[in-house]
Amino acid sequence: MVRENEPLYGPASPKELGKALERLYTGQMNVAKQAKSLRIPLERLKQLFNAYVAERPIDINDEDVYASDTQLAWPYV
Repeated sequence: MVRENEPLYGPASPKELGKALERLYTGQMNVAKQAKSLRIPLERLKQLFNAYVAERPIDINDEDVYASDTQLAWPYV
């Protein structure tokens, strides 16, 4: 966790950043909380996440996209 007077350092590795972006992409993590845990500014993580999403467009007309979503979400879990 980042304290008020602690400098920001960023993720320990590109792999850590990739896992964090995947958690954001799948809706498993909040962007602000993820930025804090990665020790990077919120605006920078927003930029990185926007680029990550732009590289992975979803075809909403493809029925397989919805058929492959098998994880139950709250409140159904």
